[in-house]
Amino acid sequence: MPLIGSADMSFMRRCALSYTALLLLWCGLLPRPSIAAAFGTVAPIGGEAADIALDESRGVLYIANFTAGAINVLSLATSAIQTSMHVAPGPSALALSPDKRFLVVVHFGNVTPPGSSTNAITILDLVAGARQTLALSVPPLGVAFGADGLALIATTTQFLLLDPVSGVTQFLTSVSNVSANSIPASAGTPPVQIVAAAMTASGDGQYIFGLTDSIRFVYQVSQKNLRVNGYAASPALGPRVISAAADGSYMAAGWAIFNQSGVALAQFPNPSGQLAVGSHAIDSANGLIYAQIPSATAAPGSPPLLTIADTDNLTVHDALELPENLTGRSVLNSAASVMYSVSESGVVILPVGSLNHAHRLAADHQDLVFRGNFCQTGVVSQSFQLTDPGGNQTSFSLSANLPGVSVSPSSGVTPATVQVQIDTTAFQNVRGTTAGLLSISSSQAVDLPPPIRLLVNNQRPDERGYFTDVPGTLVDLVADRVRNRFYILRQDRNQVLVFDGSSLSQIASLRTGATPTRLALSFDSKYLLVGHDNSQLAYVFDLDALAPVNPVVFPIGHYPRSIAASGKAILAASRVAGGPNTIDQIDLVAHTASPLPSLGVFQNSVNIDTVLAPTPNGSTILVAGADGNVFLYDSSANTFTVSRKIGSSLSGAYAASGDGWFVAGNDLLNSSLVPVATFAGSQFFSGFAFSGGQGLQLTGPPNSAGDGGVIQRINLQTAAPILPTRVTEQPMASATPSTFTRTVAPLMNGNTIIALTISGFTALPAAFDAAVVPPSVASVVNAADLSSPVAPGSLISVFGSNLSAINMATSEIPLPTALGESCLTVNGASIPMLFASPAQINAQLPTFLSGQVTMNLYTPGGESDDYHLTVQPVAPAIFQDGTAGPLTGIPAIIKASNQQLVTGANPIHPGDVVTIYATGLGLTSPQVPAGWPAPSSPMALPLITPDVQLGGMPMAISYAGLAPGEIGVYQINAQAPAKPPLGDQVPLTINQAGVSTSVNVRVVD
Repeated sequence: MPLIGSADMSFMRRCALSYTALLLLWCGLLPRPSIAAAFGTVAPIGGEAADIALDESRGVLYIANFTAGAINVLSLATSAIQTSMHVAPGPSALALSPDKRFLVVVHFGNVTPPGSSTNAITILDLVAGARQTLALSVPPLGVAFGADGLALIATTTQFLLLDPVSGVTQFLTSVSNVSANSIPASAGTPPVQIVAAAMTASGDGQYIFGLTDSIRFVYQVSQKNLRVNGYAASPALGPRVISAAADGSYMAAGWAIFNQSGVALAQFPNPSGQLAVGSHAIDSANGLIYAQIPSATAAPGSPPLLTIADTDNLTVHDALELPENLTGRSVLNSAASVMYSVSESGVVILPVGSLNHAHRLAADHQDLVFRGNFCQTGVVSQSFQLTDPGGNQTSFSLSANLPGVSVSPSSGVTPATVQVQIDTTAFQNVRGTTAGLLSISSSQAVDLPPPIRLLVNNQRPDERGYFTDVPGTLVDLVADRVRNRFYILRQDRNQVLVFDGSSLSQIASLRTGATPTRLALSFDSKYLLVGHDNSQLAYVFDLDALAPVNPVVFPIGHYPRSIAASGKAILAASRVAGGPNTIDQIDLVAHTASPLPSLGVFQNSVNIDTVLAPTPNGSTILVAGADGNVFLYDSSANTFTVSRKIGSSLSGAYAASGDGWFVAGNDLLNSSLVPVATFAGSQFFSGFAFSGGQGLQLTGPPNSAGDGGVIQRINLQTAAPILPTRVTEQPMASATPSTFTRTVAPLMNGNTIIALTISGFTALPAAFDAAVVPPSVASVVNAADLSSPVAPGSLISVFGSNLSAINMATSEIPLPTALGESCLTVNGASIPMLFASPAQINAQLPTFLSGQVTMNLYTPGGESDDYHLTVQPVAPAIFQDGTAGPLTGIPAIIKASNQQLVTGANPIHPGDVVTIYATGLGLTSPQVPAGWPAPSSPMALPLITPDVQLGGMPMAISYAGLAPGEIGVYQINAQAPAKPPLGDQVPLTINQAGVSTSVNVRVVD
């Protein structure tokens, strides 16, 4: 049963362009901020601890002091050693019986020369104060109690069951010699490297799990059934610790989490394999694991970190600095509020349930985007909130690695609103997006605050597309063939992000396994499959329900990194522990996979970095390896018909068409995978897609730096580019354990092309290279009821033609002043935009406007003619975009009693309180800049107070002002009079400084 880590791949490549701080630090790519505070308390024991057992009934922790020949007893109340029980030499493991009466200690006394062994078992009766010592002829490796009150003891040659009441041991089964280390050991050797074994019981006592250098075993207590399996692991399966879920359904051993069958459900990336450094404990009630798993690429001198992660996919929630390395077993108390861990000094006590009492830092933004544009440049400001999750006042210091960044305050105490300013003119000569980091450090915080990514872009008129910021490490992109959606794989958070193809907004996120690598659609487009580098499962999602179904379980040691579906078979390229790496076939009905016996007439052995690309018609699957080997699976023949080496190496783009064309790296291949052309140029070939009988190729500078990106159509007969067009930012670089990238996806609506780029994704019109014409503005109205009066701060709708090349909405805060390659100005100043499309733009007027103003729209096609409009001091208008069942265009008036829209079926009654949503109520105090959400404290109140009438009778107003958290939206809370006019068409009117707006509502008794 092989199990292997990641020793045979470049983890530095895996971590490239990962802006998640924990991954960067694990990869050793970032200098670690200086954090003086450490989480937890050290309890020294004056020796070296080998094991611990928690006795909450007596309020103590038993510590096996291996080198002192004692069981130290630590008081849970004082966190100090209160007494020590002298026992035979070498107490290496211990276990407390379920009834808390017996403490069983095993002694590893494998001493040379032969005949001087002191291997033994000690039974301590904690009630009677008696003890019994039993000699063993072979070294014991570990002990654990089951729910039946019997202790399972593993030795180097056999398994025994011990009845602590009678002191009788029962032979269970024999096992090959699994460990025979001897003592005295060389200087500096910790106990775990001498014994090299670990055992634990599930919380319910029904299962006992064990781990040694060469075997893993599971003992089912009720059946007295012991399953022993050998394994191989590279690096070594360390730390040599094992912990289990309360019900025994899964367990963590070393750097991986397994089910009972030994399938690696999730594993920590790039483990060092040290046996004597690290630990973990599972809180299965909350689905968490607390773990110190040292990384092989950690920066020298990095202090130890305790990560808090989900047990299903090891998504990290937090990382805390430890006072010293953990070196063995960890246990949680019954409330899962305190964790006790064997450590270098003895024991570290970690109050994991009281994190809110410790100083920590958290920012509410992962990225800050600074957009210059071709109609306005200058200083752009963004802000974020820095807080302590526990509400503490915690000191912080901020520093940026980009020039020209101003941060205020750059240091202080939480909570704080931090403003970051960047003069985008300093980046005028840089194409594409410049990325930097704003580091957060603290002398008090015990956690590792992630840096914030700073993204600076100055889009030029000749650059197409609009990028949407998507934080994290994005590694793959697939467009749905039947739904107007696309899917992006976010590796650092183990998620599939689902986006709507019309609005380009995220509509869902789906949890994957550990370190997802590639996406695949089933041939019928009903399912989305996800491959992983650190899980032996392929996750499967029902795309109609956007919900997970049972995952596909791969053979032990097989990690499915790339998947593709043809009309006949679903194949996966798997990294295989110990090799060779194989092509496996997935049975989606049985949710299993198995390696193909051969690849047709060729051996089933592929490069570890192998990707698969299916043709849309399901006829074939391209297999491309980083070693230059390519294969072709033919679904009609149900076998591999081509195997060819086309170079010494391959990297970059890969794609397959239904017309017999394939792309691997910079080679264009025919239906026999013979290279027929090579794409010229020094650029990085990031993505390729086939569309409309042509190719779509996305290129960028090597290492995603320098000169932005270019998209171009490719003549498949000549491999010549057609009308190369600049893209607003450079394509995403490789960020997976692969040199291959997939960054271009035309959407099924035929209107938009999505490209994975450095900030997230860029949306391009399908006719990105078409000749452009100037925009034309036909009318400007308020966005509430589409009438013509507008006021400072109003939300407006601009109608016309050629206003934008694509449909684009934004949720950025503050609102950007360029959207969908369009920039709207009033009196020469660019204004915030919410939505852009060819025929309509939604935006917000600045608060400083008044009187006659001139509007212009800038696009890559040029500048619109001047459009003149009048900005009035106030121009109230009630939103009329509500929907209720089949009804649309309903005024946005909400009844407080049921939080439903006022309709004919939900009328206003006498005395009802309603909330009216409107725009155009003019300037406020305090004044809120255009593009920013309204504050909740202090409330932004209009300078000119409105009044509201129902059928000509005044309504009592309890609040009128900007709606907190909304942009440009006002709300009025008003109460209907006690005896209002009744009827189906009663006017509800807002009056403000002689300007009024009215809608009809139904009013009944």
